[in-house]
Amino acid sequence: MSGFEQITGRYWPRCPGGLRVTLLASLLLANPAMADTLKISVRGLQEPLQSQISSRVASHNVSNDIKLSPRRLRQSVASAEREVKRALYPFGFYHAVVTSTLEARGENAWQLDLQVDPGPPVTISAALVELLGEGAQLQELRRWKKRWPLVAGQILDQTVWEAQKQSALELAEAAGYLGAAFTQHSIEADLERNEARILLSLETGPQAVMGSVTFEQDAVDPEVLESLPRFKPGQAYDSWLLEKFRLDIWRTGYFKDVEIIEQRRLEESPPRVNLLVKAEGRNRNTYQGSLGYGTDSEIRTQILWTRHLLSSRGDSLDTGLGWQQRNKEYSFKSIYRLPRRVNQRKFWVAEAYISREDEEFAFKPHDDEPEFIELTNGDVTDYSLKLGNLVVRDLAKGYQQIFETWYAQYALEKNTFSFRQVTGSEQDGELLRAALDPFRTTDSSIALGINWDWPVIRGKAFRTYGHHERAWIFTANEAWGSGLEFTQAYLSSNWTRLLARRWKLLLRGEIAYSDAKTRDMQLDINGQLLDLSVTELPSLYRFKTGGSRTVRGYAFESLSNNGIGSNHIVTASAEIEWNFREDWSAAVFYDLGNAFNHWNQADLKQGAGVGIRWYSIAGPIRLDIAQALAYDGHPWLIHFTIGTPLL
Repeated sequence: MSGFEQITGRYWPRCPGGLRVTLLASLLLANPAMADTLKISVRGLQEPLQSQISSRVASHNVSNDIKLSPRRLRQSVASAEREVKRALYPFGFYHAVVTSTLEARGENAWQLDLQVDPGPPVTISAALVELLGEGAQLQELRRWKKRWPLVAGQILDQTVWEAQKQSALELAEAAGYLGAAFTQHSIEADLERNEARILLSLETGPQAVMGSVTFEQDAVDPEVLESLPRFKPGQAYDSWLLEKFRLDIWRTGYFKDVEIIEQRRLEESPPRVNLLVKAEGRNRNTYQGSLGYGTDSEIRTQILWTRHLLSSRGDSLDTGLGWQQRNKEYSFKSIYRLPRRVNQRKFWVAEAYISREDEEFAFKPHDDEPEFIELTNGDVTDYSLKLGNLVVRDLAKGYQQIFETWYAQYALEKNTFSFRQVTGSEQDGELLRAALDPFRTTDSSIALGINWDWPVIRGKAFRTYGHHERAWIFTANEAWGSGLEFTQAYLSSNWTRLLARRWKLLLRGEIAYSDAKTRDMQLDINGQLLDLSVTELPSLYRFKTGGSRTVRGYAFESLSNNGIGSNHIVTASAEIEWNFREDWSAAVFYDLGNAFNHWNQADLKQGAGVGIRWYSIAGPIRLDIAQALAYDGHPWLIHFTIGTPLL
C-alpha cells in the first residue's frame, strides 16, 4: 500500500505537514453548506500547559453559523497548527511538532485533533538579576531577587519573566520608588543549542515622599478632616497608607463617593506626591435591619439608625434596638460622637444603654453534672450612661491603629427576684428568702476607667488573618459618689494565622479579675445542701461563659455562679480550619474555661468537637458539634450561628 497507511480502520492519503483527511471528507466538502462546525482538541501536553494551549486554540473553533468550504477548512487546520506552535513559544518550546487528524463527526460536523510533541525546551544557561539605586536594599525587593525563579537549568518561561518584572515594579512603587525602571531587560536565546541567557537590571531611583493633602468637599468643616491622614508631609510614600487613607475617609460616614488624585512631582528632589481628595456628601441618614438565628441565642433581630452628620462639626449619632428570643432580652444603645479640634484624632463620646432580660437563680447539686435546679427567676434591667474621650493612636507608622477611651460610667441595676418558687417546708423557704433578700435591690455605681481596642485584620472570608486584642480596667468608689465599690481588669486576644493555602490556625483567650465583694453560703433546705455564691458586682459587669462563641459543648452562658454571673473569667480556644472547597471549610477545636467568684474554685471546663464553615456574602455561617468533656455521658451539643450578634 505504497503512499497510504491504515488509521482507525480507514485508508488515508499521506499529506504534507502531517494533515490526514479522508477521501470521504473531500467528497463531502464539495458542498460547503454541509460542513458547518469544526471543533479542535489538543493532546500530548502536560498540565497546566495542556489547558493553557487548549484555551488559546479554542478561538479557532467554527460554529454552525459559518459555512466551511474545502479551502477554508484547510486554512482553519493550518491556522490551528500555527497557533499551537506560537502558543508554546512563551513557555520555552520553539521546536514543537504538530500532527493533525481531521474526522467527520456526523452531518456538517468535524473534529480536528492536534497531537503535539513540544520537543526539547530552551533552558536558561545564566541569569543576571541586579538591583540598583536607593531602593536596592529594600527588604521586599531583596526577597523578590532571592526568590527569582528563572535560574540556570530552568526552562525559559516568558510568562514567568513578565510576571516577575511586573511584580518588581509594583513592589518598588508601593514603597515609594515611583520612577523605578529596568535599564536592562533582555533574553539572549540560542535556538540551535536551546539555551538562553537572562539579563535584568532594575534601577529604583529616589524614594518619593508624601506632600500636601487638599480636600474638595462641602459636607463638614475643613478642620474635621485634618487629622485623618496616618502620614505626615515628608514621610516616605506608601501605597498601603494611601489605601487606608481612602478607607478612613469613607468610614467617617460623611461621604458617599471618595476620589484621591495623586499629583506626582517626580522632577522635584526628593520626588513629592501631593493628594487632591474629592468627596461628595452622602445621605445623612442610614437605616439597617438584620435577622439571625443561633442555637444559643435562638431568633435575634436588630434595627439600626445612623445620623452621619448632625452638623458641619462632624458629630454623628448611632442608635439601635435589639431583641433576642433566649432570655427575652431587649436592648437599646445610642452613641453620640463629636470630633475634637486638635491635631490628633480625638472624639468626645457619649453612650446610653438599656437592657432587660429574664434570669434564673439556680444551684447545681453535683458539680460533676450539668443540671441546675432553679430556685427562682426574675428580670434584670440595666441602665448605663458613659461619657468619655476616644483617642485613635497610630502604630507601626500608621499600619496599625489602637482605639483608646478614657471614660466615666454611671450604671443603675434593678432586679425582681421574688424567691416564691422555693420548694420544701415553709420554714426552709423563709430561711432561703431571708438569706437572699439583700440581693433584691436597686444598686447604682459610678466607675472611672480606660479601655483599649487593637484590631489588626487583613484579607477576607477564609483568607482572613491577623489579631484583635481588647483590654480595660475600671474602678468604682464611694469617694466620688458610687453606691458600690469594685475594680475590674480584663484582657482578651484573638489570633489567626494562615498556615498554608488551605489551612488556618485560630487561637483565642481571655482572662478577667474583679475585686468585688461576694456573699457565699451553704443552706440546708429540706435536707438538700444549696451552695450559693452571689457577687455584689453589677450585672452589667459580670461574666458568663459557655456556648458557640466561648466554651462549646456547654449550654449558652451556663458556666457561672448560680447562673447570674461571676467576678472572674478564664477561657481559651484552639481551632484548626481546613478550606476544602471554595467558600467551605471544616474545623476541629478544643475549648476550655469557666466564670467563677473565687480563684480556688475556677474548675475550668473542657469541650471539643468539629464544625463546618460557610463563608457567605452575609458573613461566616458556622455549624459546630461539641462534647462537654467535664460530664460523663453528656450528649453532644449542636451550635449553629447565622447573622450578626445582638447589640
